[in-house]
Amino acid sequence: MEKKRPSLVKWCAFSGLVLAELYMVITVASPRLKGIEIPAAAVAARIVAMSLLFGPFGLAVGTGVGLLLDSIKRALFHSPGKGQGDGPQTPEPR
Repeated sequence: MEKKRPSLVKWCAFSGLVLAELYMVITVASPRLKGIEIPAAAVAARIVAMSLLFGPFGLAVGTGVGLLLDSIKRALFHSPGKGQGDGPQTPEPR
């Protein structure tokens, strides 16, 4: 029995989520002005609030990239004859 591999779209969506959250932490937690201390509670509140914004958009971008890569992979490496992608079936004339 052939081992089923996870979908490329799922991998890209998860990667998009992780990269978006990492980018969010780097941008939100960075110091704005030198010499001024930002309270930890304010930084934590910003991180929680922005994770609700960055996470879904990262998933959406990752899903779009995954769909694009999956369609390119199928177009380049699809072997005809497996019953899919044979084109439209026209009925035979009588």
